[in-house]
Amino acid sequence: MKNTISVVIPVYFNEDSLPKLFEEIGIVENELSKKQVCLELIFVDDGSGDKSLDILIEFKKKRVETTIIKLTRNFGANKAVKAGLKFVTGDAFLDLAADLQDPPNLILEMVDRWLSGSKFVICARRTRDDPLVNKILAKLYYKILRLIVIKNYPDGGYSLLLMDKTFLPHILNSSKSVFLHVLAYWIGYEPKTIYYDRRARESGKSRWTLSKNLGAFLDVMLGFSVTPIRMI
Repeated sequence: MKNTISVVIPVYFNEDSLPKLFEEIGIVENELSKKQVCLELIFVDDGSGDKSLDILIEFKKKRVETTIIKLTRNFGANKAVKAGLKFVTGDAFLDLAADLQDPPNLILEMVDRWLSGSKFVICARRTRDDPLVNKILAKLYYKILRLIVIKNYPDGGYSLLLMDKTFLPHILNSSKSVFLHVLAYWIGYEPKTIYYDRRARESGKSRWTLSKNLGAFLDVMLGFSVTPIRMI
């Protein structure tokens, strides 16, 4: 009996990176088939104003089992991922950014760990090829996160995580923040960690504005810790 891995991919102004993403995902899918593992792809168009949706529809014509979800407007990547999780049917699941900064081929090693019995696998960043300001802000964010929310959270954070299907009800039914990566860690499972070097963005630009980053910071800190409330 084959296992199925569900991959939720939020899409927002990614028309330039999608063709290469399809190519890399195709390679991963071929390798997974050798392990008797199927791939369920769930794309969530988060209100893109470019040709992303058209490109996704063309891709679905070639790979008909692909799921495409179109949100009415831009809600943000984290909310888009949670919308996509409602369509997950696989034995394990993960989310993947469409900008290719996190290499899709990491999925192969994550699946190997899962097949060996790990319920929770993360890919922690060893280095990140981002602008200096982004690096400084990220370092400050993770330092505060470790200080008041999760003391053993990875220093440089992580983007990719694979969770067994046993996580799904807890994720979908949680009243906590929609930030999947913090919520998954906060639940308490001890993860198996894979370290990698984050790629530089090859096309497009980050849509994470200062206001979005600040909003995310407040949501995480207030959603997972009572410390800020006690300080206030």
